[in-house]
Amino acid sequence: MIVLIWTAIVARRVVSTGMFLLAALLSTGLGLVPWYAHRATDTAATARIAATPPDGRTVSANGTVAVDLAGETVMQTFAASARRALALPVDGQAVGVELAGTVTAGEQHLPMPLRYREGFCTNAVIDGHCPQATGDVILSTQSAERLGVHIGDRLEVTVGPASARRPLRLAGTYHPADPLSWYWTTADDAAWTTFDTVATAGATVRATFDAMLSPQVFTRGGDLTAAVDRMRRVPLQVSTTGGALAERIAADRQVVARGVWLAAAQLAVIGWIAMAVAARYAAEEHRSDVAQLALRGARRWRLVAATSGQTGVPIAAGTAAGALIGVLADGPDRLPIAGGVLAAGLAAAVLADWRTTGLPVERLLHAAAARPPRLGSAVVEVCVLGLAAASIYQTLATSSPIGVQLLAPGMLAASAAVLAGRLLVPAATAVGRSALVNGRVAAGFGALLLARRSSAYRMLPLLTAAGCLLGLAGQHWAEASDARHHRSAVEVGGQRVLTVASGDRVRLLNAVRAADPGGRQAMAVVTGSGPGGVPVLAVDSPRLPYVLAAPASLDTSRLRPPAPPPITFSGTSLTLMASVPAADDLPDAGADPPAGPPVLLATLVVAATGVPVTARFTPVDGGRGPAGASVPDCRSGCRLVSFELLSGRAVELRQLDTDGKTVITPAVFADAGRWRTGAGNIAATISMRSYDGRLALATVPAGLSKLPVDDRLYVVDAPVPLPAAVAGRLPPTDARGTGTIDPFGSRAVPVEPIAAPLLPGAGTHGILVDLEYADRVAGGTPRAERQQVWLAPGAPADVLDRLRDAGLTIVAEDSVGAADARQARFGPATAARFGVLMSGAGLLAAAIALLVIAAVQRRARAEEFQALRRQGVPARALRTAGRWAALVPAVLAALTGALAAAVARAITHPPIPVFTDAWPASAGTRSAAALALLGATAVVVALLGGCALAPQYQGRGRAWRR
Repeated sequence: MIVLIWTAIVARRVVSTGMFLLAALLSTGLGLVPWYAHRATDTAATARIAATPPDGRTVSANGTVAVDLAGETVMQTFAASARRALALPVDGQAVGVELAGTVTAGEQHLPMPLRYREGFCTNAVIDGHCPQATGDVILSTQSAERLGVHIGDRLEVTVGPASARRPLRLAGTYHPADPLSWYWTTADDAAWTTFDTVATAGATVRATFDAMLSPQVFTRGGDLTAAVDRMRRVPLQVSTTGGALAERIAADRQVVARGVWLAAAQLAVIGWIAMAVAARYAAEEHRSDVAQLALRGARRWRLVAATSGQTGVPIAAGTAAGALIGVLADGPDRLPIAGGVLAAGLAAAVLADWRTTGLPVERLLHAAAARPPRLGSAVVEVCVLGLAAASIYQTLATSSPIGVQLLAPGMLAASAAVLAGRLLVPAATAVGRSALVNGRVAAGFGALLLARRSSAYRMLPLLTAAGCLLGLAGQHWAEASDARHHRSAVEVGGQRVLTVASGDRVRLLNAVRAADPGGRQAMAVVTGSGPGGVPVLAVDSPRLPYVLAAPASLDTSRLRPPAPPPITFSGTSLTLMASVPAADDLPDAGADPPAGPPVLLATLVVAATGVPVTARFTPVDGGRGPAGASVPDCRSGCRLVSFELLSGRAVELRQLDTDGKTVITPAVFADAGRWRTGAGNIAATISMRSYDGRLALATVPAGLSKLPVDDRLYVVDAPVPLPAAVAGRLPPTDARGTGTIDPFGSRAVPVEPIAAPLLPGAGTHGILVDLEYADRVAGGTPRAERQQVWLAPGAPADVLDRLRDAGLTIVAEDSVGAADARQARFGPATAARFGVLMSGAGLLAAAIALLVIAAVQRRARAEEFQALRRQGVPARALRTAGRWAALVPAVLAALTGALAAAVARAITHPPIPVFTDAWPASAGTRSAAALALLGATAVVVALLGGCALAPQYQGRGRAWRR
């Protein structure tokens, strides 16, 4: 028996090799599924973590502690309780204390907390020295400039409405050593000092604990949530930015699992059908063996063993080879998969030979194999058509991709192939007869040969389904790749994005404009956080259309409507013509107006750097006259921001001059459209009245209002409400129905929303405003913001040198290409790649089955051709007829599969989402899908055509050709 089986395997080595390759392909492909799923999940998690900035995986906790007694011990206890409750690996942590307060230097006031935090001096570049003694503080360079102080100057701080001022000494200024590190993403601008300074300023302080979580925290679901719950039970006020990252990783894990196992199921079905069909046709060659054994009296089980062994042994060998690859890749845990493949393959071999071994000997000795029962074929075809109808109906009736609708592409292709096969035989018969009548011998014999081949239409469903699934997977991949690229372009903003060291916004704006005076290569951008953590981007909007990597979905000119020009001047001194109005000319100052000589403060900013400058005026009490102020910092140019009546009775402003030149004329002072009180949800404590070339100001009490107080009168040089493009939910509105945002963390301003589906640099949720207008309306000390420069597509390489020459320090860089690489490692992309790979493996299995069938039928075709050759048919005509008869079913299957793939793409929903969040996936273009389908069809035609024609070129020079 063993010798018989081995001899038959060697004699029919083409068929045996085909069965070996089918089993090896199926066993290897399915055996690597768990390994790929594990690797893809880890890759996606690693990519998500790498793509998340440090502020995306932090956890912060705070609580109120008393430090009047044993403050150091209290802090150590707080830190230990926070670490114990967190109980997660961290890459860095810092404990600190802080008090809300206002730092004062002369007449300058700057609200900022008094803060101590571990590791400050090691994470900052300090000009001066680190705080050492009680009362030493360090300010950021920008805060020191705004207060007008230098190292060694005296400051004062108040930490409550009723607290006394406490003296401080400026020990130095600082800037972050690494602005993008986690340490600074959890630390706003503050007056940094020693622990004793904070402890002596207040008996009760806010203790803080900040940490950056290690990457392994996000690979174990539930750890972060449990840690946050433990910390809240301490009790502590806890916030974490890692929740969104954990959700994205969990979504990737789910998508990878679904995509990989669906692709594996697809390969298992296609592969087993291909194996069963190949085994069924291989059984035709076993008829003579069965007849000889039956004549010798062998029982049926021996007949089955002898014939099934000829296909079972190659199947077992191929399964073993695939199992070995799986073991080497992922260990012996994958052996059960190989066992399942072996069982399925042996079952297919036994079922294929079972019918043959039950035939009478006289039928086994016939030259032509018996036709299968027509009823059985009809039942199978009706079942295929019924499943196709049910799956297509379910697809059209629901938007869910999971369910019976998963069968729609394969069943649609198989149904189309069944119908095409039913039409193929009569069509080929008619064409063959017509060709022979007209004397076209090759075409006639080819068509008639095709009509007589039952395998021509029996193989069509398998080949068409395999080609359809590859074409569909290719379309999904192409459209998803295009959508991912579009998302990368939108999220990154420019073709390249440079993150620069933070400084004054005006300095950033001027530096970029100096480096690119044409406005077509670079754009200044400031990103911050708005209401509910929504990103807010302030951009130099006239340059926005030129630097975007993807066209914007809004009219960018609406961000910068016309506005009155700013009031600017260049000089070293100011002269204000002012007077104290009569009582009947006063603006509304309330029931009890203040008395005393008026003191007026003008706030200016240096035009080149954005550094604030103040000018103090004391108008003549009781008469009209000039009041002067020295502003040496304005020699190169300043912009007037606001007037503030510090104390005293009302005052009338008539004219402002600088070095003999008029800055504000009486007509401008009398123009009510050039002046406004504070905007947003505030309590204005200044009253104005414009008339007869004068602007009268008076202070009014805030009364019982609990809103923030704003006592300034601002120059109108930007639109209010501020135009803002909004994607996603609109900003929350106040009682008057006006939405407000705080673009720079210093002052909320009302906005006029402009709805947009997507915003560059923000995506589906964000706010976009004009940088220059926003800085004029809501400018303040840079806080938790990131400053960037967006480069346009095609920007020259020397633009980086020009930006450095303009004074900018580049600390990080991103690009659309880098974003594409990140997107390609996320869960949906890895699952889609595996789907294409498994579809290709399924097509290869169908092609191998076609090769086996062609090899089985080669001997019968050769005998037919020898008989026709003896009757005088030219050898060339027979060669052409044989090739066309073999090639037409392959080409028909490829074209039918392509058509089915196009229809399936139009009516079905991809089981693998392009994105795991709410990003719209409709950005993929149809042209990308069409090109992918065209390429897949070409591959199918080449592979199936090659397998169909291969036996035609084997054994050249044989008897039938002579």
